[in-house]
Amino acid sequence: MTTVRHDIWIERPASTDPLLDYIGLHLVAHPGGSLARRSRGQLIALDPEALTASIRRYDTGAITEFRLPDTIFRYTTVIESPYTDLAVGQRRLFEWYWDANGHPITEPETLVGSVEKVADGGATLWVNDPRMGGNGWWAYLKNEDAAKHAVRPVDLKPETKS
Repeated sequence: MTTVRHDIWIERPASTDPLLDYIGLHLVAHPGGSLARRSRGQLIALDPEALTASIRRYDTGAITEFRLPDTIFRYTTVIESPYTDLAVGQRRLFEWYWDANGHPITEPETLVGSVEKVADGGATLWVNDPRMGGNGWWAYLKNEDAAKHAVRPVDLKPETKS
């Protein structure tokens, strides 16, 4: 199977207009126009007056502001895993959009899960849930749903799987 990758480059935009369609999506920012430096995450805000874009990292939740005229942005249709910076054992908050029967729900539920596996296609988190057999269940977060799941840090002590 051949994977075709198509990058959309937005180089040093003079306004926020070229980035409007990417709000909530995974972007790579190259500050200072240097392709050697990069920061990845979810584009969460644009400020047309200050000419800045804010990107939230998935691993730390840190928000970094980038000046538009000094930054090259890259959106990839074949997504670089937004979860590559996660480490096994870390706890993360995330949004879940399905009920116990696998049916979609309109209002997401915020859950806490422990990172169990990070792969090219996404991440697997263990969610402790005493209502379930085995005291929990696996949440599979696909790369293409990263913006929807909004994975972010949580300040809790590590849990153990029963």
